[in-house]
Amino acid sequence: MKAPPYFHISYNSKQNLLSSHWLRVVNSAEYRQALIKSCKQLQESKAMCWLVDFNNFSTPNMSDQRWTIDLLSHSLPQTKLRKLALVLPDNLFLEVVLEKLSNSLLNMPNIKVQIAHFADPNTAQQWLASAKDPCEGLFRTAS
Repeated sequence: MKAPPYFHISYNSKQNLLSSHWLRVVNSAEYRQALIKSCKQLQESKAMCWLVDFNNFSTPNMSDQRWTIDLLSHSLPQTKLRKLALVLPDNLFLEVVLEKLSNSLLNMPNIKVQIAHFADPNTAQQWLASAKDPCEGLFRTAS
């Protein structure tokens, strides 16, 4: 799958891991296009883990925030995703938005995913790889 020049996405079949990161600040249309591509890749790859690196990203507007919750609430139940690691930059506004998004997803009964926030991608990858069975010892959030 060809990713746009502002967003990189890859799938590691050995780790069952989808990784994505923003290459620059994007507008609303670019953000939505990249998130739709990510959801399609999650479904096609049957990835159980997803690492999203939000460095080089700015806070989405309210319309995009609502759209994101709507898209993920419909898309994630159609996937095998069990663990979602969000790598956050030092940006309080983005952190608050992603915390709100995480809480919205965790409160949906049809979404069975662990979500954790991290300061760096290496720690996030360690957490994603921490259990052979992502459903083992399932908990709802981690820090």
